[in-house]
Amino acid sequence: MTTGCVTQEQVPGAGGIVIDTYGVNMRQYQLDLADCRATASYARADAGRRGVTRAAGGALLGGALGAIVGDSSSAAAAGAGAGALLGGVSGVGSSYSEERYIVRNCLRGRGYRVLN
Repeated sequence: MTTGCVTQEQVPGAGGIVIDTYGVNMRQYQLDLADCRATASYARADAGRRGVTRAAGGALLGGALGAIVGDSSSAAAAGAGAGALLGGVSGVGSSYSEERYIVRNCLRGRGYRVLN
């Protein structure tokens, strides 16, 4: 069997990011990874704030729909709770997704071959 030219290594702390490690100075990679993660954490904090906004918007929409459909205050409260939960979960999920995207792009920008 022949072996491929790509070497993969799951680096501790990389958050599931896999790079081609052939010819890579792993010490420098760890420094670059930490720097890219710090940059991405600022974006995650901003996305978290957007998640709070989505939760509030979801609560308003859910409350309005609950009031219309259920025609009672308990239906409006239930709808508001469900809307807030869905909006908040959506915001948190997108913040982590955005963070991973930023870290990958940052590493690519520094010359690493990101495989996933």
